[in-house]
Amino acid sequence: MNINLGLKTVLSVAVSVSMLFSGAAYAEVTEKSERKTYADEIEFAEENGIMTGDETGELRLDSNVTRAEFVKMLLEAADSDALNSILTETAGFKDTDGHWAEEYIKKATACGFINGFEDGTFRPEENVTFSQAVKMILAACGIRTEAIDYPFGYIGSAMDCGVLEGVHADPDRNITRRDAIKMMYNAYNSVQNGTMLLPYTNERYETDENGYTFDVGYGLFGAQESYAYDDISSGGLFNNAAPGGAVSGGGSVSGSSNNAGSAAMPETSTDNDQSLYYNPYRSSEEYENYEPNKFKDTSLSPLSTFSIDTDTASYSNMRRFILNGSMPAANSVRTEELINYFSYDAPAPAEGEQFAAEAEITDCPWSDNKLARITVTGGTTEDDKPSNLVFLIDVSGSMSSYNKLPMLKKAMLILLDELGDEDTVSIITYSGNAGVALEPTPCSEREVIADAIESLVPGGGTYGAAGLQLAYETIEEHKIDGNNRIILCSDGDFNIGPSSTDELKTLIETKRQAGIYLTTVGFGMGNYKDNRMELMADYGNGSYYYIDNMREAKRVFSDEIDKTLYTVADDVKLQVEFNPMVVSEYRLVGYENRQLAAEDFADDTVDAGELGSGAVVTAVYELVMSDGEPAEGGNSEYRYQTAQYNNSSEAFDIKVRYKEPGGSESILKEFPIQNAETEPEADTELAMAAAMLGLKLNGVIDVDYDVIAEAAEESIETNDMEKAAERCEFMQLLEIMKYIDR
Repeated sequence: MNINLGLKTVLSVAVSVSMLFSGAAYAEVTEKSERKTYADEIEFAEENGIMTGDETGELRLDSNVTRAEFVKMLLEAADSDALNSILTETAGFKDTDGHWAEEYIKKATACGFINGFEDGTFRPEENVTFSQAVKMILAACGIRTEAIDYPFGYIGSAMDCGVLEGVHADPDRNITRRDAIKMMYNAYNSVQNGTMLLPYTNERYETDENGYTFDVGYGLFGAQESYAYDDISSGGLFNNAAPGGAVSGGGSVSGSSNNAGSAAMPETSTDNDQSLYYNPYRSSEEYENYEPNKFKDTSLSPLSTFSIDTDTASYSNMRRFILNGSMPAANSVRTEELINYFSYDAPAPAEGEQFAAEAEITDCPWSDNKLARITVTGGTTEDDKPSNLVFLIDVSGSMSSYNKLPMLKKAMLILLDELGDEDTVSIITYSGNAGVALEPTPCSEREVIADAIESLVPGGGTYGAAGLQLAYETIEEHKIDGNNRIILCSDGDFNIGPSSTDELKTLIETKRQAGIYLTTVGFGMGNYKDNRMELMADYGNGSYYYIDNMREAKRVFSDEIDKTLYTVADDVKLQVEFNPMVVSEYRLVGYENRQLAAEDFADDTVDAGELGSGAVVTAVYELVMSDGEPAEGGNSEYRYQTAQYNNSSEAFDIKVRYKEPGGSESILKEFPIQNAETEPEADTELAMAAAMLGLKLNGVIDVDYDVIAEAAEESIETNDMEKAAERCEFMQLLEIMKYIDR
């Protein structure tokens, strides 16, 4: 979902939460407080003639809106010159003759953003539902809606574009006048600010004399002209450009129709990636299959050992599926990445320490067992050494979709704004072959770097291995005493040269020993190769992210840039030893592909995950509690089978082993945890909810979405706006999944 940060009143956390969970409370809000709370929206509506008060001047924001009234609101928001220039004679519906809104309905029909019902009626006096309103408003913004699944594809697009910020997403409910002006206000700002990302379909692509490829169409709201490979707004209701004129927020695409890197597209294509945005079932995406963890007997296997995982790709990839109207693909959900997507409060390491750890034991919400939430916090870097960043950019033909290279370019510009003048950026591209798009350039020359980013165009095959090799050569040649990192941005599709996991693993492993980190950032859908992107990050000593919208781009490249770019600990391994007197069985939730053998914990040659500056790692265990019988055997290798701890009241001992960045010898830290059950904190409730969702989506447990939402609801009450926004969004996703997963 794309949050427009300029609309602070729209994004009030209190408003968002109230609209999600206590809509009836709004009925008691006075006219005065309504005008104060929604001042910007009301001003927008009144200035554009969208909504006025009744005979007493009251706005009646809680009143429902009929279908006829909503159409009139949309047309009042339109630019009259552009509107009048495209109107044609249109037959009305059989139930609108003589209706007060007949002319408005005819105009809206001519523009193409309403089409009535199959029986030839429009039903003007029926209340407009949330789904109907969303469909009309997207069409009015210039989005080609004929390819979108109803209703969830529409709802997903609207959330992604920022139209539904602070609006309760329930497909069948009747919307209020408040909802109507809020959605129109959000849509208007999204279009005007150039943040509305448009899905393109496979129809009527043309190339002009400059080699620019664009999509021309009529039938939604006037003539549209939108460059297909620049992330801009097309025509439409909220764009005040006349038909055929300049496009709001527009720009140009470099390239030529005779160039291998051209953005040109075929006029028709059944396999083109564009059509896959709203049809995730037509897919050649690839995910690894991992067997879910099972319970282990503490007396036989008291040690649980795994590498940390701070990747978040699985969560944003899941969100992409849901907002496009389908459940996530099989094997696409890694539960630990859902848990670790959220920001949690956590203890800072003590002075002079690199790690802190704590745990909470409480009731398990999906069984009669107990649940332990373990939190490990890393330190922050105070190193002011510069960064040497090499962007490795996939510019192959598969990156042409609006949510791939166009979004990637915007994401890179976000990161560029966060870098210091002393940092250096290079750009390596690959398609049919690899090349240098930008030699190492200091960030003091931002315009030069930005121009290089803007010049990127898609075309050709995907020789990813050649790009990787050139990126490593470039960063090694210009290596500095600081942060040396390759940032690979791709859909993961390598169709030329070495592409198997073993070949890529060998290539990357030979380079990581030199202290070069490889971070991978995924984009797009349809032919997305999640398995390859994750593997490269794992073996390249980096993290893996998936960017599905501009809000996620800002999160990865701005809000959490320290975690993304700066490593404070290498090869971080966790080992939890359970006390058989307290815990008889345990199951680690998630981390299936991060499991290590017990002997790997102390083996410094075994690779593990890296920890970014200030990152928090959360792990959840389901516990079967013991009857208190002491363990047999007296094995001195185990803490709780020695004389000193044989009758200990500790539930488990958390061991953290890590290396200093670039170091070769590991450091061990231990954090014993007492057996003390408590009421879950808000953060623990959220972690439990994320764990439940991951287990449900992977077929491990069967639990209602309402139960998951109930666990997460308490976590929303926070004064941190960023935390509240991501948690409110999680609640909205759960609500949408109820309708999809039936």
